[in-house]
Amino acid sequence: MSMYGRGGPVPERLPNELFASWFLRSGWSKGEVARLVNRRARDLGATHVATDTSRVRRWLDGEQPRDPIPRILTELFSERFGCVVTLSDLGLREPASPIAGTLTDLPWSAERTAELLAEFCRSDLILGRRGAGGAPPLAAGSALVEPVKRWLLPAPMVRTMSPAGGIGALAPMGAVTVSNAAGATATAAAGASAGAAPGGNGRTGVVGVAGRPRVNRTAILVEQLEEAARTFREWDAAVGGGIRRAAVVGQLYEVAEVLRQLRETAPPRESVQPRLFRIAAQLALLAGEMALDSGLQATAQRYQILGLHCAKEAGDRSLAAGILAAMGRQLIHLNRAQDALDLLAVGRAGARGELEPLACALIDAVEARAHGALGRAEPCRNAAERAAASHELGRAQDHTPEWLAGYTTAALHAELGQAFRDLADRIPAAAAEAAAEFEAAVLLYEREGASQQRGHVAALIGFADARTLLGDAPATAEALRTACLLAVRLRSRQTEERLREVLARARQRFPQEPGLRELSDRLRDPAPASGGFPIPAATVPLQAFTRS
Repeated sequence: MSMYGRGGPVPERLPNELFASWFLRSGWSKGEVARLVNRRARDLGATHVATDTSRVRRWLDGEQPRDPIPRILTELFSERFGCVVTLSDLGLREPASPIAGTLTDLPWSAERTAELLAEFCRSDLILGRRGAGGAPPLAAGSALVEPVKRWLLPAPMVRTMSPAGGIGALAPMGAVTVSNAAGATATAAAGASAGAAPGGNGRTGVVGVAGRPRVNRTAILVEQLEEAARTFREWDAAVGGGIRRAAVVGQLYEVAEVLRQLRETAPPRESVQPRLFRIAAQLALLAGEMALDSGLQATAQRYQILGLHCAKEAGDRSLAAGILAAMGRQLIHLNRAQDALDLLAVGRAGARGELEPLACALIDAVEARAHGALGRAEPCRNAAERAAASHELGRAQDHTPEWLAGYTTAALHAELGQAFRDLADRIPAAAAEAAAEFEAAVLLYEREGASQQRGHVAALIGFADARTLLGDAPATAEALRTACLLAVRLRSRQTEERLREVLARARQRFPQEPGLRELSDRLRDPAPASGGFPIPAATVPLQAFTRS
């Protein structure tokens, strides 16, 4: 049956059968979907969203929801089912975005990279507050891996897979060069500007009359931006990224604007663009991690892709490989571990043997996590051993890449603990290895103090999870109690959700444990809007975490 308007017949709207299928399998009611959408919208700052059951019914009948609801629905269903659920899976249209559809449009020029970076940051800062967000759906599988592979690897490169399904060798057949905004080419060693003095600090200067240095305002600006990036990383490590994400995105926008202006004002011989692109890549990586910390999966991936472009423009292959490792972490979380292995292979091949030891440790640790998630015990342990050896070598060196300064020995133990924890889902004996790694991380984090608070809490939660698998109720309760005490100082949605998840699992395993019942009662109510935990610090005794 058709309806008629002034312009002629208007086709009747058809029910959205795809959305209805996912909705039925989720087990949610219409009211639950409405409440989840409203809560996620408030987290995004979209206070105008007020969904109710009648609105959800209209979506099932074929109505297309407005931004940011399509993006919220993909995130909710992805989290519910533990896999990537796209807009097309839900029968929803893709929203407009400054960089929608540009993933396969590779390579970008330096000018285009700066332009897209500025546009996306502006969208995240301004439109995102009203819910537009500007991030297209998550990419995964060949839609993500193949464009990145074609872009970063020369055409003659052929990738081989090991018999265990891990990362094999790639045979490079030609040099990889990186074009900078001035039109020249730079190898991976070209991190400093053309005017940098020998000695490695990357500072740009111009010699004036009688050999005296002339003040270079651009170089001073770059040094200030580098210092700001260091400060933001310290903030994130201390309290999580939720409360300061807008500040990082705003700083990244300013860097993008400087890059756009610099091409017209800076002579080629004084170019500091490689350093600026390196700063942009580091800030984009951090913005992506902070977006993940706030539950914004698609936004995080877009920052990672933009950061990857900036790292390539900077000629920093270790940083590019590190960003691919961060993308791999996210994919593992979304049950796409094989995609993560493929991205890690691209990162290793694109680096052509020029990776920093700490970058090698990061990549090996993420590889261990991917193999653990896939239930591959031997490749997981081999990757973990390589990660430990590379990390020890990197820490023994005088020079540490600033973006890896927070990848401490404690962080490595925590990451390897998560690898063995995931492996324990398939091979239960790995739970003991996970507990040992997490315990080592906790003890190291205790020495580092408040500067690494978020990592400390995550390690405590991981330790509790591992001890749950081992049937150790007292250690589980003590670890979770300490985690709750420390977590009141954090602003991390990801940490909160992980804490609730592990506590629920522990309560199911140890229903009679009084300490767990008390914590469960305190966490039963939703967290405050500020992102903090509803546990007053005074109600939980401060105890040093030790294991008997």
